[in-house]
Amino acid sequence: MPVHCIVPARMGSSRFPGKPLVKIGGKEMIVRTLERARLAGCFERIVCATDSEQIAEVVSKAEFEYVMTGACATGSDRVAEAARVLGLDLVVNLQGDEPLVEPSVLCDVARELAAHPESWVTVACPLNPAEAQLKTVVKVKVHDGLAVDFTREVPPEEASLWYQHQGIYAYSRAARDEFSSLPQSPVELERSLEQMRILGLRPIRIVQSPYPSVSVDVPSDVESVDALLHQRQ
Repeated sequence: MPVHCIVPARMGSSRFPGKPLVKIGGKEMIVRTLERARLAGCFERIVCATDSEQIAEVVSKAEFEYVMTGACATGSDRVAEAARVLGLDLVVNLQGDEPLVEPSVLCDVARELAAHPESWVTVACPLNPAEAQLKTVVKVKVHDGLAVDFTREVPPEEASLWYQHQGIYAYSRAARDEFSSLPQSPVELERSLEQMRILGLRPIRIVQSPYPSVSVDVPSDVESVDALLHQRQ
């Protein structure tokens, strides 16, 4: 069964308004993220899901497909709406602030989803102990290949028990529809982590990545991501 990739993007990020259109190495971040998905070579279709005409225009100019959505509580809600419009089943949700994501990791996620369509799939990578209390770096605890908890801050002495969570999810139509039919849970709202809505209701399978996640969460991240991009060129 084919696997597709949807990249949700909105202008109204609370921590970084207009983030998808910030330039990294002279190119909008949303375009760089879509290009990484294309490099993976494992997706039947790659689509940006957005509620912004500005983002849609940039994406279209870069010759990528887009679909307009309404206002959505989370990226997964936006992906669910877009996938319903497009009639897609298996979908990888690559968050638009992952402009340096490793294409091989996306392929690993796609394979895991195809093998386990009843589950959610996401990615864990090494956690830098120095970032244990950095709230912009999401942490995941893993047991027997499944996520058992997510949080934004852990005591430094417990850092070895956690991984860094990377902004990639994958799910079938049934799993997405279940998620979007549920109200936002108190713990989801408290931690600002959408995956808490489904944790405990469906397995969240973990793909282990050796590559540290490099995402853009706040404006100060742009300079470091830009520097990493230049190092890799």
